[in-house]
Amino acid sequence: MKIKINFPGVILIAILVMCGCSKFDMPYINLNIPVVLNSIDSISDSSCTITAKIDDLGKDTILYQGVCWSTTPNPVYDSSAHLLSTTNGSPFSLCFKGLNPRTTYYVRAFAANDKGIGYGDQITITTPAKSPFTYGQFYAGGFIFYIDSTGNHGLVCDTTDLKDSVQIRDTLNNLVAINYYDSIQWRTNSGADTSGASATAISTYTFNVDSFNTVRIMALDSSPHNAASICFNYRGGGYTNWYLPSKDELNNIYLNLTARGIGNMSPTTYWSSSNYITTTNVNAWAQYFGNGNQYYFNESFYLNVRAVRAF
Repeated sequence: MKIKINFPGVILIAILVMCGCSKFDMPYINLNIPVVLNSIDSISDSSCTITAKIDDLGKDTILYQGVCWSTTPNPVYDSSAHLLSTTNGSPFSLCFKGLNPRTTYYVRAFAANDKGIGYGDQITITTPAKSPFTYGQFYAGGFIFYIDSTGNHGLVCDTTDLKDSVQIRDTLNNLVAINYYDSIQWRTNSGADTSGASATAISTYTFNVDSFNTVRIMALDSSPHNAASICFNYRGGGYTNWYLPSKDELNNIYLNLTARGIGNMSPTTYWSSSNYITTTNVNAWAQYFGNGNQYYFNESFYLNVRAVRAF
């Protein structure tokens, strides 16, 4: 008598035996619930804004979506504080309020279909101290776009883009005209970038690491016409400590000002002070303020510039 053997079944049984479990012990993973992607836009002493989208809608209708948060890990829609979006299935941005200052919260977006609820990756935030300042407030020569954890210090960006100016003189050195240019090079000379201007983080009022970036760029390129020099020599509002913002600072300007319709930033690309060196190219980071995407460009490119300072 011939015996027909189901090889895939034999293999599965062998695996279960090796693992010391039965098929009833196998974890159940629902692959049909929504896949949610989420990120934090901004945080204040009492509120937080989260953006999210459903990565793959598939064929199932989204019944509800929103954000949930808690002071304990893994918040869930059913038992944690939550806020629902007014639209279902579309990308959404929600600002939830009533948070306590200097408190750690766990946050994640969610979306539900008839198969269950899907959650985004948990994000841990700590609200800063209660502050007399708000994003977009005009203070200390510019618009506030960052407030540190003390609530008493932060960063502002200037109200307008900086311009490069070139004097035109005749053969007798008399000033004939001054030409102004909206776009400025990160550096005006060529060669390897040995500046070490690689800091990307947000600076503090005690040690302005990104101002250090600016000084290093100026040491690499002594021309007064590069982006760092133009920011460093700026005297807007009577202040002298302006500098070219880092990659992360530039992104905070977009999130905390431009996305709120504040700051008068043009829908174009702005230089940061953070370089980006590859094996074949000398580049620096920049950000397009039409949609907030960050890119790197050759340092000789002409882009817009906005100065920032700490207070």
